[in-house]
Amino acid sequence: MISNIYSKSYIQSSQEVAEITRTMLLDRLLPLLDRSSSAKTPVEINEVNFAVAMDFISSYLFGLSNNSNFIGDVPMRRNFMNWYFKRTENTYWTQEFPQLKRLLDCFGIHLVPAWVDEANTEIEAWVLRLCKLAERSLASLSQSAKTAHQATPVVYKQLRESLQIPRTKPTGPADHYPSSPVDLHTASEMLDQLAAGMDTSGVTLTYLFWNLSRNPEIQSSLRKELTSLSPPIHLDSHSLPPARALDTLPLLHAVVMETLRLHSPVPGLQPRITPTIPVSLAGSPPLPAGIRVSAQAYSLHRNPDVFPHPEQWNPRRWLDSTKEQKDEMMRWFWAFSSGGRMCIGSNFAMQGNNQSIISSCIIYENLFTAPFGPYLLMMMMMLAELKYVTTAVYTNFSTKIVDDTGIEQLDCYTGGPRGHQLTLSFERA
Repeated sequence: MISNIYSKSYIQSSQEVAEITRTMLLDRLLPLLDRSSSAKTPVEINEVNFAVAMDFISSYLFGLSNNSNFIGDVPMRRNFMNWYFKRTENTYWTQEFPQLKRLLDCFGIHLVPAWVDEANTEIEAWVLRLCKLAERSLASLSQSAKTAHQATPVVYKQLRESLQIPRTKPTGPADHYPSSPVDLHTASEMLDQLAAGMDTSGVTLTYLFWNLSRNPEIQSSLRKELTSLSPPIHLDSHSLPPARALDTLPLLHAVVMETLRLHSPVPGLQPRITPTIPVSLAGSPPLPAGIRVSAQAYSLHRNPDVFPHPEQWNPRRWLDSTKEQKDEMMRWFWAFSSGGRMCIGSNFAMQGNNQSIISSCIIYENLFTAPFGPYLLMMMMMLAELKYVTTAVYTNFSTKIVDDTGIEQLDCYTGGPRGHQLTLSFERA
């Protein structure tokens, strides 16, 4: 239904993606960091990374003219993150025992605090409003190429057309025209993708910046590589190098891969249900149908036989290994999951170098039922911009740690910093 808009060919040729990327980097992120650098003011970069992720994913879903602009709108950003983390920190009972939760609710026994429902209501209302704005954009889309690129809600448009929903031009404020059941279904799908795209990219960018800040020699080598781009991404740039050019930078790719290995944004269990035909997993006896099994990137990425000194962040392992060693590392690399529920956004994530990533399907090739579909479907949506964000930031700035209290990764399905913060100083390079 929507997999084609995450294909490598679509992404690399999309004028919408190009305009979104240019706006996020040149008009929003780099000016913010430059102001902080000039004022010698540290930046709480974890919050900014989530803002960048949300602005990009919301632009792709709903159109650049309807996006969140959390980079610039700090109060709205913090309100949303307050709602969101209230919601995500209390998902266990809803996901694992939904029937029990509903039953106990009927007797006044609430396993989930009431303020979680309030946060859900706020987020759902906000997403529904974005859907209505996207519908309005589609109804009045300009023929002007520039305007169209800014206004086209790529994912929303694809989903509505796939569902074959007749389009009528809405009237009145977006908050006031009524929502049909199909509108609510569409908004629910958009919320799933929005959350998956924000979580994964925000977490990965934070740990990438943290590790580069702890390793100034790698940071310096990376900057030397990044400035070789033509054109390089400078503060006064008006255009960006093509995505294919970033794919030719080996150290940049190694930094991304090593961060995804050590700090997978989805380190938690990836449940599957065994199919009708008995299957054997990792040498086990045949398993009957309907059995819940799982693996997790956290464990797979820490096999010391494959990744020596697995707790060490070492991008050089991806550069200095033999072909046989790299092939084995890719067999165990599971940041994008695998099989029938593999992340369809992995092309968006790496743009190049993704053939080897797709070949990393080591377990569960034929187990197609998973309760966490949205994350496996959209896990890498925002990571399409990972190389661009890293290139833009580290071409222009060097970073040092000011406060990394609580940087240890949470032990949960999507694991960001326990303290929800990372403060860095940015100095012009």
